[in-house]
Amino acid sequence: MLVHPLQWVQFESVACLNPLLEASLLVVDPQAWFAARPWLTANPRSLARAESLDARALDALLNTREAFDGVGRMIGLGGGTAIDTAKYLAWRTGLPLILVPSALTVDAPFTDSAAVRRDGRIHYTGQVAPEAIVVDAALIRTAPAHLNRGGVGDLLSIHTALHDWRLAHTRTGEPYDATIAQQSAALLERLREQSREIYAVSDAGVRLLTELFCEEVYLCLQAGSSRPEEGSEHHLLYTLEYLTGRTYLHGAAVTLCALVMAHLQGNAPDELRTLADACGVEYRAILTEVGADALVAAVLRAPDYAREEGLPYTALMEMPITREQAREAVGWVRG
Repeated sequence: MLVHPLQWVQFESVACLNPLLEASLLVVDPQAWFAARPWLTANPRSLARAESLDARALDALLNTREAFDGVGRMIGLGGGTAIDTAKYLAWRTGLPLILVPSALTVDAPFTDSAAVRRDGRIHYTGQVAPEAIVVDAALIRTAPAHLNRGGVGDLLSIHTALHDWRLAHTRTGEPYDATIAQQSAALLERLREQSREIYAVSDAGVRLLTELFCEEVYLCLQAGSSRPEEGSEHHLLYTLEYLTGRTYLHGAAVTLCALVMAHLQGNAPDELRTLADACGVEYRAILTEVGADALVAAVLRAPDYAREEGLPYTALMEMPITREQAREAVGWVRG
């Protein structure tokens, strides 16, 4: 039976965790722990710092037996790394899990698997359902605003992902659900209508982004795959991170890759850029960090990377992408 992730969400203060901390292993990133301390007056049974999603680092943490002594629950507090670390550890140990995003930078708090890296490549691992996902708007606003604005990247990707899904259906006969696709596209309309709230990181914006993430994840569960929101734009980002050996702020980075792919798809790129700008996504900062040449190289390498990883059919596999086309797309994003 499919479970809508919104049923786990509790819109309340992170202070609700205080009675649970003394029997919990708290997985945190340091900034989130510092930000939450005014509300968290109790101390956790054990504290683990989330530093890497590399499989070896996670397994080393898992084998730190003293961290689990007397622990009856796992709590993940922070951004994507802390959330995915907690999910992985809970999956491996069977401990109950509570997730507390300190910023809505990615849809990870609402998915049931962890993004684990093996040899520099992302693999979605495990399956775990939390007891609760605590969304505290006051805590979330302690993070820099651009982090929360950038979180819409995992929603903007719907724009390019649906194009890829339709294309795969036409070219390969892959099953395609028009109703789910229509419902996914409707999430972008809700985002467009309330983009000011996202930009403001208001209480309404935090609630909206949470609800949209939950709806997106549930549509993927119904589809039996991530097709409703993941396509060539994510595959391009995976390739970029593999080639550079670095990770980038996910929401803004996937937005950058979605814009590049929308241009290459001939898929209303100006419309997507207008929405990204309205939400305040700092995708150009990611382009400056990455460098145009590295992004062009990733575009050219992405088709082979996708085939090597057995990723679904997308526009990347439709036809050879020339260096000139890649440079034009990247140049358009740069403006």
